[in-house]
Parts: sequence; C-alpha cells; structure tokens
Amino acid sequence: MEKCTDTVVNWMIQCDVINEKEKEIYKYALHSFFLLVAPLILVAGIGFCLGSVKHGIALIMPFMVLRKFSGGYHAKNLYVCITGSGFLLFLCILISMYMRCDWKWIMLTSIASVSLIVFSPIDSENRKLNIDEKKIYKKITVLCVIFLGLLDIALFLLGKSVYINCFSVGILLTAGLQVPCIVKKICKLTKKDRKMLFGAERVENLKKMKIMRSVIDFIIEK
Repeated sequence: MEKCTDTVVNWMIQCDVINEKEKEIYKYALHSFFLLVAPLILVAGIGFCLGSVKHGIALIMPFMVLRKFSGGYHAKNLYVCITGSGFLLFLCILISMYMRCDWKWIMLTSIASVSLIVFSPIDSENRKLNIDEKKIYKKITVLCVIFLGLLDIALFLLGKSVYINCFSVGILLTAGLQVPCIVKKICKLTKKDRKMLFGAERVENLKKMKIMRSVIDFIIEK
C-alpha cells in the first residue's frame, strides 16, 4: 500500500497538481481514503456475487468502526491483506446469510463483545498508541460495542434477524482478528516472566483473562 500511495502522490507532484511540501499530507489522506473505500468496494462486490449486497454492507459497517479503534492483526503484505480479507468477508457474508439467530449465536456475540471491551485497543506495529490515545480508543470501542448491543436488542424485538446476524458477524470478525495479537502478547509475556515475575503488564493481563473467564462462565451457566 505504501508503494501505491507513493506512486500516485509522486505522479501528482510531477503533474504539478500538488507541491513537494504537501507530499506527506496527501500520502496520509490517500492511505486513509483507500482504507475507507477498499473494504466497501470489496464487500459490495462479494455481496453482489452472492446475491445480497445488503448483507455485505450491514456486516462491514460495524466492522470498520470497531476495527479502527479496537485494532488487531494486520497483514504486512498488501496482496496477502486483500486476498485474506476477501476470503474472510466471503465466509462472513455466507454465514450472515444462512446462520439462524439463536441463543448460541447471541452467546458467541456476547463473548466477542466482552473480549473487545477487555483487550482493546491493540497496537499496530506501524503505529504505537500513547497512553492518552489508548484511553480514548478504549472508551470509543466500549461505546460502539454497547451501541451495537442495544441495536441488536432493538432489532431482535422488531424481528429483523437478518441485520442482527450481520452486526454479530461484524463483531465476531473484529474480535477474531484480535486473537493472533492476544496470543502473541501472551507468548511474549511468558518469556518475560522468566526475568520479571510480577510486572505491572503481567498483572494487568492476568486481570483481563480472569474477567474474560468469569464472563464466559456466567454466559455458559445461563
């Protein structure tokens, strides 16, 4: 993606459309625009091929909002990113089209929602968040999860199970893409424990794991 934005911005400079001083600004703007438009185009195309664009759009909207503030796994290669995203979205749209909304589905969505609240935000390797940014991203993620949860309840009461499935799949996909990062962090934490048994980071992560386990046990009992 970096090469693509560089190529386009350099072409704009050569054509005297923008100044050299504005290169970094336009690179960032182009990168942000691509991240916004590409998923919509991809999911609309896949949805059209499967015969239901509305499932794709309803799925991608909550995913895009949550993904921006919760973070998660990012492929380092653009080709791998597009191919992997296309495959995942294909599966997710199929699931949202044919999955029946029942208590098991609600339970999975609840676990994914709690996971997002507990573990978000997850830093990207390309950009590390400072303490203030983490607090802000955390609050936004929590608000988004609560809003989507209330929206799911309202749709359930209105009998709109189609959109419940789409929103739930969007939540599950976002939480699922955090799993590799969480596992990687736990593995690193295990290695650190050999030198530092009672680090603040370890205590914080153990608390998160305990909260997550308690919520899962509570949901299963219900």
